[in-house]
Amino acid sequence: MDNTTTEDLRVRRTHKLLYNALLDLMEKQPFGNITVKQICDLAMVHRTTFYTHFQDKFHLLSRAMQQIAEEEFKDLVDVSFSPSDNFRELFSLALKHKKLFSILLAEERDSLRNLLRREMGRGIKEYLAKHSSIEENSIDMQIKIEAYIGAVLGVVTWWIESNIPIDHEELYEKMNIFSSWRFAD
Repeated sequence: MDNTTTEDLRVRRTHKLLYNALLDLMEKQPFGNITVKQICDLAMVHRTTFYTHFQDKFHLLSRAMQQIAEEEFKDLVDVSFSPSDNFRELFSLALKHKKLFSILLAEERDSLRNLLRREMGRGIKEYLAKHSSIEENSIDMQIKIEAYIGAVLGVVTWWIESNIPIDHEELYEKMNIFSSWRFAD
């Protein structure tokens, strides 16, 4: 194993320790009350190391969300998926990361919402451009995208925050009102 690979593994390990420490702390207290010292102590990482990789706790949270987005949200922009398939994928993702969704929807609502809105919007826009006669970047296209995303995120937020005992597949099936929305017209 060469030095570059070893260093990459160390950096990835450090980031993972810090991400996990931040998320663990967010379960116990509001993000605003968490300090870099608490994150470093829990992760067993020196503060100097923290500041080598991140500017502050906000940068750490942003990078943690980007990492999750890169790993998990990539399917939300798959142009072969219809908007309703993306909806199913989002529910599956919310179930897989229920703890994280719960924390971020409650504590950092705008950050997670903006990330999901951007990723879903990009995927839906690409889908519509490929499968519809709607003019790209038109008001009609943007209204359809925003209406869909707003409804989907509203349901995901309600489902996570209310802790409704319903399977994500069953919830998707109950959301059949989206099947009547004609996205590709």
